Amino acid sequence: MDEKPQAEPPKPLSTSALAKVLDVPSQQLFATLKDYGWIRKLDEGWALSSKGEFEGGEYVHSKRYGRYIVWPEALTTHPLLLALEDNRHISATIMGKAVGLNAREVNRILAELGWIKHGFQGWELTRIGEQRGGIQLENDNSGNFYVMWPQDIQNDKNLNKQLQFSAEVYAEASAVSDDMFAGQSEYQGLDGHQHSSKAHLKICHWLYLAGIAHACQRELPFLAEDNPQPLLADFYLPAHQLYIECWDDAGGSGLAQRMQRKAIYQQYGCAVIDIEKEDLEQLDEVLTRQFRKQGIRVY
Repeated sequence: MDEKPQAEPPKPLSTSALAKVLDVPSQQLFATLKDYGWIRKLDEGWALSSKGEFEGGEYVHSKRYGRYIVWPEALTTHPLLLALEDNRHISATIMGKAVGLNAREVNRILAELGWIKHGFQGWELTRIGEQRGGIQLENDNSGNFYVMWPQDIQNDKNLNKQLQFSAEVYAEASAVSDDMFAGQSEYQGLDGHQHSSKAHLKICHWLYLAGIAHACQRELPFLAEDNPQPLLADFYLPAHQLYIECWDDAGGSGLAQRMQRKAIYQQYGCAVIDIEKEDLEQLDEVLTRQFRKQGIRVY
């Protein structure tokens, strides 16, 4: 009687492949294995500990990826790793997708809430953030810090309120089903500034969350004291001696005053960023790029 061919043993899984089977972010699994003491971080990558070797971890060498760790398929049913399914973590990118915000905008909101702060190597977890269940991680390639959050953080009322407010500030009126700003003639930002247009609110909101001190409707200091009609800049950033003008109004007296301000800026050589109406749809990208041209770093 012919013997049946033996089935090939299951192939070991890389840490990323194991994370995919467990349906958790790979960053979370790396952090968990480190916390369990199965792996440790070295300058050149991850290394197995004696605990990790005991659990079946081993090294594989690849021309493309170099040396990396693989694990036996049996670990997919390990009690410690199965517990991760009830403790999944999400990134700022995932948080923002639901409301149309990018990761940078979400991280600024988290910083405004006091959950994270920007340090030399990136976003760092604060004590309040730790209380909210955040975990501090490091990008293997860049060495930059970032933070992951428990999945149920999306149920936090304060966070949801800020995310929704920011989403509606940046959205066009037609893009939201229940626009909280519909019918308003005055718009109040998180920093308490009042604005006569939503376009100005967008710029103010961006500046505030980016941590940039600014004045609104700042009187230009170049005119004679007896000038009957002072000219007011839309925004002024005193730390950088930079003006921001928003060209969102159609014309009339508002346009005439803007042209007067533009002439004064040119006369005195002032640094100015002009925001056109079409720029408002991609304000984060436009202002970030313009600020970098002025030598101002934003996060």
